[in-house]
Amino acid sequence: MSERARSVPAATWELTKPRLSFLSVLTALAGYFCSAPEQPTDAKVLVSLAIGTALAAGGCGAINMWWESDADAKMERTRNRPIPAGIIHPGAALLFGMLLLTLGVVLVWIGTNPLAGALTAATAVSYLFFYTPLKTMTSWCTLVGSLPGAIPPIIGTAAKLGKIDSMGWLLFALLFFWQIPHFMALAFLWREDYARGGFKIVTVGDPSGRSAARWALLFITPMLFVAGAIATSFFPDWSSPFVWVSFLAGAWFFKLTLDFAVPERRAAVAKPLFLASILYLPVVLLTLTLNRILVRS
Repeated sequence: MSERARSVPAATWELTKPRLSFLSVLTALAGYFCSAPEQPTDAKVLVSLAIGTALAAGGCGAINMWWESDADAKMERTRNRPIPAGIIHPGAALLFGMLLLTLGVVLVWIGTNPLAGALTAATAVSYLFFYTPLKTMTSWCTLVGSLPGAIPPIIGTAAKLGKIDSMGWLLFALLFFWQIPHFMALAFLWREDYARGGFKIVTVGDPSGRSAARWALLFITPMLFVAGAIATSFFPDWSSPFVWVSFLAGAWFFKLTLDFAVPERRAAVAKPLFLASILYLPVVLLTLTLNRILVRS
């Protein structure tokens, strides 16, 4: 069997952007378990939510790779993705993505409830038809893209309750604000690549990273306030692990963001900031989820 043929299964898996899809599933499950933890878990709803979210996220990833395949071919970071590398035909990638997305939305809609299904569809629409094309039009695309990235927790909340409670909205806000400093570090690291791809993100217009640092500071502050609101609202005695984990992780994240704002340190701290942002979210969400399940508060 040729190297090309052997790589097709792996390339098909790569089309789904598995790391981003996993993050969508993780945050949807966090919304499910953190909202009304006193309510019993419905196995059918939980499985439908997890699998449906994974399918829909994977479908969005494949369609996004199809949409941006020309730009991907111009960038060092993405030129070996399945479509520009010639492993997967563009039409096959589009069909595969549409199939996964449709199955995912239908599974969440039928397996949980129409509100969760509609939110899953809204995530796909906002990601594919607003954020994706805006990346080549305006630097405001990052703010728009934070919306679909923040919806999965309220999908989980809606799947469990049939409505969105205060915890769901707080998790939505946490993810919305988190995405800006996370992406600004990445955008600075790959600013030349994004320019080659024709994306009009903030670090293309301002390669010094000064504007990116301002955006990061502007959004990490309300993110920390939201984390604090979760702590004070649901763990008022301040003795729960979530309170201290979120405080320490947030302080570390904030310190790196402050360093990123210093011109002389920006290049050195960009990668640590990006890695810190990647670690922050799963650590905080997993601690919160376990804390809510065990405390049943």
